[in-house]
Amino acid sequence: MTTKPQNLLRSFLLVPYLVWGISLLFAYLVSGPAGNLYTSNAFFDALTGVTSFYAIGIVLWGIPYTILALGLLLWSIRKPVPIIFKVFVLSPLLLSILMVIEIVLISFWPVQVPTAENALDLLKSILVVTIPTLVYGYGFVGAGSVLYKVARRINFISIEGEAK
Repeated sequence: MTTKPQNLLRSFLLVPYLVWGISLLFAYLVSGPAGNLYTSNAFFDALTGVTSFYAIGIVLWGIPYTILALGLLLWSIRKPVPIIFKVFVLSPLLLSILMVIEIVLISFWPVQVPTAENALDLLKSILVVTIPTLVYGYGFVGAGSVLYKVARRINFISIEGEAK
């Protein structure tokens, strides 16, 4: 059974939503009454923090990522695989730009006269949002790249006319 590489790359756009669902479930299970029974473990605590941060973060990344994913999905129709791959690698940067736009719109709603304090708060908000977006985004892109290469290696996908 094989699939087109374009379809596999497009399906990777759904992975952040899947991971969000798993993170939400994990955070819910850990925060429940049974979550208080385990002994403290540094790895488990770190995993809980990362997944909880990601699960709660959908409030900020949900709308911009949905816009980006739909845009990339529509854009990638009839595009060659190398171009799709390159643009998908740049997608965390595109998501960061969309999130900065979101933060600016939220920060200046309702319209107000900007002050130095507001500008500093805006800059802090942009950094707090952009840095994790790039970290998580390139984590997903890296995992997607590895999965794509594994899929090619095991002949789950093949590109016509390309030598291995």
